[in-house]
Amino acid sequence: MQTKELLVTALHQSYGLVMPLLEDLRSASLVAPTTQGGNHAHWILGHLVVSEGQFRAMMRGIPNPAESLQPLFGGGSTPDPAGTDYPAYEELLTHLVRLRQETMAWLDSLGESDLDRSQVVPPGFEPFFGTWRLCLLMQAMHWMNHRGQLADCRRSAGREPLLA
Repeated sequence: MQTKELLVTALHQSYGLVMPLLEDLRSASLVAPTTQGGNHAHWILGHLVVSEGQFRAMMRGIPNPAESLQPLFGGGSTPDPAGTDYPAYEELLTHLVRLRQETMAWLDSLGESDLDRSQVVPPGFEPFFGTWRLCLLMQAMHWMNHRGQLADCRRSAGREPLLA
């Protein structure tokens, strides 16, 4: 099996494990994962949209279509417990689905050797983002990181685990 096949699998699996949680939390999108707060589903969804666009910009050199959402959901932002200035949850969900579909179509067009293409990243981040191969792996892992937070949001909302 080639690395590309593993990356496609990882991206499909992370999508398949995160999307049901995001879809289920439509009606509880602002429920915090703990009594102390934390990243609620609406913030996580917006953050994944911004991040998906950032990965796209980093690898493909095209603008992040979610750049305007950076102040609300980008690195260093904090969730607004009321979600006052957030775009509609459904709008963000639709945007995320479209961005992931574009990523998968682009990845499908690549050959195995294309994945070794390097890119400029901040010093010290080369092990995470130094090649397209590494960047795509981090993209899948990023979704899985937030999957755990979404699972906690669901529990705080009184819902049973989707996978036991």
